[in-house]
Amino acid sequence: MSNGITIKDAVVQVETIRKSTVISYMASEHALVGPEDAGLIVDTIEMILPGTRKFDRLDLFLHSPGGFLDSAYKIIRICKEYSNEFNVIVPLAAKSAATLICLGANEIVMTVFAELGPIDPIIQHPYKPNVRVPARSIKDFFEFLNSTETAKISVDPQFKSQMSNLLDPYLIGSYQTALNSSKQIAEKLLKENAFMGKSQPQVDTAVNKLTEYYYSHSHVIDRQEAREIGLNVTNAESTPQLDKAVRQLLSVYQQFMMQNRILKLVGNRDLNRNVQPVQVPPQIANPSKPINLVF
Repeated sequence: MSNGITIKDAVVQVETIRKSTVISYMASEHALVGPEDAGLIVDTIEMILPGTRKFDRLDLFLHSPGGFLDSAYKIIRICKEYSNEFNVIVPLAAKSAATLICLGANEIVMTVFAELGPIDPIIQHPYKPNVRVPARSIKDFFEFLNSTETAKISVDPQFKSQMSNLLDPYLIGSYQTALNSSKQIAEKLLKENAFMGKSQPQVDTAVNKLTEYYYSHSHVIDRQEAREIGLNVTNAESTPQLDKAVRQLLSVYQQFMMQNRILKLVGNRDLNRNVQPVQVPPQIANPSKPINLVF
């Protein structure tokens, strides 16, 4: 069946079912949660909530491959500051730093194909803007060099030289700090939300699971595994029509971003701001033209 729908229509449908206010953070696989995002979240919230009032129920519609730990944590604090109840809706993927955002929520709503992932912070080099390295990859590299496996292979000198250029003293010294920071923030958020009243060993187990247990950065934590870790996860289809509304909003945003070559946007029912365009001028979009969807 084909029907026309605007971003505003799709957002309002989710808000009506959830009895909440929805703000959206949508990013492509190459767009990281970064320092600029917290300000855009504040601007979006204050546009629809002027003054010092709070939302009774704020839902963050979140799709992101992850990014910087500090930026993700700042988004959490902002959303909680402006709401009595803060929840996250994951239509498809909230990985790494975006998983951290989920830890700050009272409730995580996930579709059947939604996924979270290990919390693997990214280290930004202070004077090499193109060097961004996952902390876990540095840890794994050193563990590999110190393993018995390296004695069985011949390491190319050119490879060693390339690694020396990338893994300079700043990055080498930062990876453990980043990993420890991810554990500290994860523990704090778990105690504030899903793990209130749980014992310290239960919290420690969950933190270890999210930060060190999984070998692959891309490991899929589905909603069942998320519940086993101890997170407060709700199936989107448990509320009538919610699953369809969430999938519809995801499709509208994906089509809009693809058509306008947008890497990242922050928005609500009325305004969707282009954060990182691809070879097009920055835009502020308030689409009134329906987008055709096929279900």
